[in-house]
Amino acid sequence: MDILMIAHFTGGGSHPNDRFDTLASILARRGAQVELVTSSFHHLSKSQRDLTLIRNPQYLTTYLAEPDYRGNVSIGRLRSHRVLAKRLSEYLQQRRVPDVVYCAVPSLEVAQVAADYAERHGVRFVIDVQDLWPEAFEMVLRPQWAGRPLFAPLRRTAERIYRAADAVITVSETYSSRVADARGDDSTVSTVYLGTDLSRFDRFTAERPSDDGYVELAYIGTLGHSYDLPTVFGAVRKLNHDGIRMRLHVMGTGPFESQWRRELADLPDEVIFYGRLEFPEMVARLRGCDIAMNPIVAGAAQSITNKIGDYAAAGLPVVNSQECEEYRDLLEDYGAGISCDPSIESMYQALVEMATGRQLAERGRGSRRMAEERFDRAVTYERLGEVVLDAS
Repeated sequence: MDILMIAHFTGGGSHPNDRFDTLASILARRGAQVELVTSSFHHLSKSQRDLTLIRNPQYLTTYLAEPDYRGNVSIGRLRSHRVLAKRLSEYLQQRRVPDVVYCAVPSLEVAQVAADYAERHGVRFVIDVQDLWPEAFEMVLRPQWAGRPLFAPLRRTAERIYRAADAVITVSETYSSRVADARGDDSTVSTVYLGTDLSRFDRFTAERPSDDGYVELAYIGTLGHSYDLPTVFGAVRKLNHDGIRMRLHVMGTGPFESQWRRELADLPDEVIFYGRLEFPEMVARLRGCDIAMNPIVAGAAQSITNKIGDYAAAGLPVVNSQECEEYRDLLEDYGAGISCDPSIESMYQALVEMATGRQLAERGRGSRRMAEERFDRAVTYERLGEVVLDAS
C-alpha cells in the first residue's frame, strides 16, 4: 500500500519526537510504503532545515522548498504558505497516485491542495486536525471582533477541507466537536491525543538542579502570543518576594523570547531561559523539576497540546490556567493538577497550594497514570494507524 503523508509542520533532527514520525514508522512496520512530504522551513526555529540530516530510514521524506518568514501572524507567513502549496501541487503532478492521502491541517493552503488532488484522482483522503484555523489567529488580533470578518474566507476554506475528508482524526475532543459540526456528522471523526513515546521518554535520566532550596517549575513550548508566561513570571516574582523560593525553567523559543529575557534580567536565579533544547536534554531537565506550568491566555483556541503529554510522561503535577474544559477535566479526573484563573494572584495561590500541600507526590502519580492511559503513543498511535489503513 502506498501512503502519502503531507504535514506542513514537522519536528527537526534525524529522529524527531513528533506525531508524523511515529505514525509513519508504525505504517511502515505494518508493510505500507510511506512517503512524508514536508517543508524545508522549520517553523519553530524559524530557519531552513539541514537537509543533509537523514531522517528516519523506515520511510521516505521529501522536502519542498518554502521561503523563510519571521512572524507567526504575518503577511510573510501567508505568502510563504502559498508558495509551499504551489510547490506541493507541482510535486503531486509528477508523483504516482497513492492509495491513501493523509494530510495534517493546518496549513489550510497545503491541505486544500491535498483535498483537491485526492478528489480529482478518487483517492481516499484522511485529515489530521492539529490546530483550528482561523480560530488560533483571531485571538491575537485586537479587537477580536474585527478579525472575524477578515478571517471569514479562511473559516470557509477550513470547513471545505473538513467536509472533503473520508475520515478525520483530531488531537482533542474539543477539535473533534468543531469538525463534526462542520461536517454535520461525527461518525467518521475520532480523537487521538498528540502524546509521546513513553519507552523513549523513560530512557532519559532526570537532571536535577542544584539543591539550593528552590521548588523547581517547568515550562516547555513556544514563547509567543497564546502562552501566558508573563502571568507565571509575575507569580514567581511575588512568591520569591514573599520568601517562597520557586525557580522557573523555560525551555523553548518564540517571538517574545528576547523581550522576556530582558524583562526578567533582575531575576537571574529565579527564571532560567534555555532556548530550544534537543529532546533528550529537554526530557532530562523536565524530569528534574517538581511542578509543570500550563499557562494559556484567556480565549485561546488551544486544547490538548504537545506539552501536556510530556508533562504527564514526566509525572509532574500541573498548575494550569488554560480554559479548555477538556484538559481541566483530565486534571480533575486523574488528580494530576490544579486549574486556576489566568491571573498572578490565582496562579500564586495555586503554586503555594501545590508546593506546600501533602498531595504533591500523589498528584505526580496521577499525572503519570494519565500518560500511561491516554498519552502513550505505543498504544494510541496503533489506533491512529488503524484509522489510516481502514481508510484504504
